[in-house]
Amino acid sequence: MRSGIVKRRRSLLPGDPLGALAELVLRFPVRTLVLTGCALLVAAVAAVGVDENLHHGGTTPPGSEWARAEHTLSTAFRGGSPTVTLVATTGAGGSVDDPAAVRAGTRLAERARGLPKVVGVRSYWAGRPASLRGGDGRSALVLLRVASSEATAHKDVEPLLRELTGRHGPLEVAATGPTPVGLAIERQSRLDLHRTELLAAPLTAAVLVVVFGGVVAAGLALAVGLCAVVGAVAFLSGLSHLTTVSVIALNLTTALGFALAVDFSLFMLARYREERARFREERDPGEAVHQALVATVCSTGRTVVCSALTVIGSLAALLVFPLGMLRSVAYGGIAVVGLSALLAITALPAALLLLGPRIDALSVRRRRPWTVPDGGRWYRLAYGVMRRPVPVVLVLGAVLTALVLPFAGARFGTFDDRALPAGSATRQATDTVRRDFDHHALNPVQVALPGLDARRGASALEGYAVRLSRLEHVVRVETSTGTYREGRRVGPPERGHGYASPAGVWAAVVTDAGPETAQGAEVARAVRAVSSPVPALVGGTQAWLADLGDTIRAGVVPALSLIAVVTLLLLGWCTRSVVLPLKALVLNVLSLSATFGVMVWVFQEGHLSGWLGGVTVTGVTDTVVPVLVLCVAFGLSMDYEVLLLSRTVEEHEAGASTRRAVARAVQHTAGLFTASALVVIVVMTALAASGLLLLKVVGLGLAVAVFVDATVIRLLLAPALMALLGRANWWVPAVRPALQSLVPMKR
Repeated sequence: MRSGIVKRRRSLLPGDPLGALAELVLRFPVRTLVLTGCALLVAAVAAVGVDENLHHGGTTPPGSEWARAEHTLSTAFRGGSPTVTLVATTGAGGSVDDPAAVRAGTRLAERARGLPKVVGVRSYWAGRPASLRGGDGRSALVLLRVASSEATAHKDVEPLLRELTGRHGPLEVAATGPTPVGLAIERQSRLDLHRTELLAAPLTAAVLVVVFGGVVAAGLALAVGLCAVVGAVAFLSGLSHLTTVSVIALNLTTALGFALAVDFSLFMLARYREERARFREERDPGEAVHQALVATVCSTGRTVVCSALTVIGSLAALLVFPLGMLRSVAYGGIAVVGLSALLAITALPAALLLLGPRIDALSVRRRRPWTVPDGGRWYRLAYGVMRRPVPVVLVLGAVLTALVLPFAGARFGTFDDRALPAGSATRQATDTVRRDFDHHALNPVQVALPGLDARRGASALEGYAVRLSRLEHVVRVETSTGTYREGRRVGPPERGHGYASPAGVWAAVVTDAGPETAQGAEVARAVRAVSSPVPALVGGTQAWLADLGDTIRAGVVPALSLIAVVTLLLLGWCTRSVVLPLKALVLNVLSLSATFGVMVWVFQEGHLSGWLGGVTVTGVTDTVVPVLVLCVAFGLSMDYEVLLLSRTVEEHEAGASTRRAVARAVQHTAGLFTASALVVIVVMTALAASGLLLLKVVGLGLAVAVFVDATVIRLLLAPALMALLGRANWWVPAVRPALQSLVPMKR
């Protein structure tokens, strides 16, 4: 074999960078793999302990009014609604007013006051306010205001929770609130990451063994996927030292990287076997293997590069949004996609050269030939669709439109503690608060009025509170001058809130709208629109959601524009056509719209929730999820589009008519992208097995998007549309002679 490797190679097309890369890699296959192994070892060391540096959150728009309000309330006012709520419960038959419970609760509050970063404590056992005592008398609350951010919650709040939760005399103490919920989501994300890996790897291996009919080929594709994941995790580990990285990015990046690396390997291995069958006339088996690998890198390698660039372009659209979670997913996704493509066109060909015929070792069944003549089942399916393109387009268009319809009723909000598994201690504590306390009063819209003197400005403050209390969905307003309902003062404020301080005054606007709903966000916007005696800063969960929604809306058009431009340019380069990229863009939009409809139908409306482990239906669609699914799923869908279109162009340039080119392309690629889709669906279904609602939604959404794309779109709708377009598929506008070498015209 070695003698064949060192022989003079067949000349490449001049200026073909992939061909030159293939020659370089195949000239030094051992060095290539050693270099890859060394890089992998370094990455594995760098990846150790990465999850300790990642954080939940990253959905706060920088410089938002909510962020400024929260900072002002914590630092200047040392007040505001609680960031940590301690729920203390007694045993059966006990009461929080028993002497032993009173002593334990008082000590608990005193211990909390002495802890670092705690800037405010309000306890039931200090004054016995009825609002902090459960209806059954067996539970009471201690409310803490902690000066901490998402990035420092690990350092600031986790030690505090370890100190204050657990058994305290007759009281069992659990924690809830925005920060404890965020920390619980972090812990669950780490647990789910390991579960996803344990589920996805063996299932993917089984799928690949069936597809390739051999253990060695399947193991090679799996190894490329694992290498890509290790490299991506190492990248996120390094990135976490420079900026805040969301723990959700780790879950999505590893799942996406594993799926795409296996996909790219699948495409390369299948084409390699096809090319190797063409070079059987070579006397030297080593030369045949080499020529097949060069041809594979020059053909399918180009497809892999184009596909990777398209996915990277889709992920880059997430960078338009100034949100840490979306940006960290973009950074990690771009890194893992680029690494997956690089491994597929370098390390994989080097390994195939060294393995030679042994790539077919340990076969578990008779392997089918990869060069399939016209007339196969996929060929017949494509031709059958193209014989009746109008009925196919009309029927499938109607089906996809029906799937889209639920999305019209989407109610955007945010997932709260109910995103956690039902058995989570944090969620159970929040369930207690919802059941036994005034949950809305504990999560008011907070209005900070810095610089307003509580005494000198009492009249102006009262007028402002009266105006706020008249707003729709506002139940009452509490501030230093009293409690207000429906435009009039009804009594003094509840003791212990500390609405006035040397820094100014703040007010609590209690609403009947859920703080995590779009209705709550509208209340926050209405509060901001009311004239105030001094410039006001509006905070609370409702204001955060309003700022988040405004940020998402502002970025949607630029993000979609970026995706469209990148897709058109890359597919135009790959297919040298104008119509085919436009057709691909329209089909992807239709496919993703149907996916969004399914997500709303399942998670917002609650259908099939029992099949997903008893999902808690919150009645809202998370504001960030559609953007996340859009950018990731669009890239995954284009992966199959590039594979199909590249082969169609190749067949058409070889002289086939449009219909025959499409049928041949489907015959050669349908088995690949359906197998590839099965791999992605396995990985994303494992992600959907997460205990977190966010990962369930994203995992199921991506699995549905890939399934619809690989079946309805690529196998049926795309061939039907190409049959309808006919010669128009290959139309390219007239170009100047100087540009004709860059954009060759179709014949």
